[in-house]
Amino acid sequence: MAQPRTIHLARPLAALQVVDAARADGSPDDGAGRTGDVAAEQAPSLASAERLRSVQEAERHTQELVQACQLVGTIAGKLQDLYDQTVARHRGDIARLAVEIARKILARRISQGDYDIQPVIEEALKRAPARQSIVIRVNPDDLPRCQQLQQDQPDGQFAELRFVADWSIARADCLIETPKGIVKSFAEEHLARIAEALERAQQS
Repeated sequence: MAQPRTIHLARPLAALQVVDAARADGSPDDGAGRTGDVAAEQAPSLASAERLRSVQEAERHTQELVQACQLVGTIAGKLQDLYDQTVARHRGDIARLAVEIARKILARRISQGDYDIQPVIEEALKRAPARQSIVIRVNPDDLPRCQQLQQDQPDGQFAELRFVADWSIARADCLIETPKGIVKSFAEEHLARIAEALERAQQS
């Protein structure tokens, strides 16, 4: 162990600076080496911390997205339940409204003459209980069309029919008289049957 040295000074020192011992190679130690070593040691730690923050941030965004999707799914389910309940409560009203809309549309088309009497008569003839001595009553506005059908199809099913103008029959309607019974084809009755069918469907 080195013995301490004693220095005798002639007068007191005004200031004192302590200098570190020389480095292994004999050159003075200016501290730069230690600073570089510390920076080199800290660089991997900083990179790892940054990667960890990035992963945590990505996980947080993923979790938020999952929660948002779950919320949307819950809301969609509640809306579907509300829709089903509303339809179930007002199904009868919806059916009546649909029939009323159809009635108004049909009435407007008839008033404008936008219809064909031929399929109306053909549908009624299918339900006729007999094929001989048939008299078909139609609105006077529809009679010219029926007579035209007889002329255009002399060998058709209208050739042997007798058409009669009847003001009690509405336009686009017809009444078929046969020896075995009467067949009606009235637009209003068709709508009434549709409404009844819808009502039965609601109750079943």
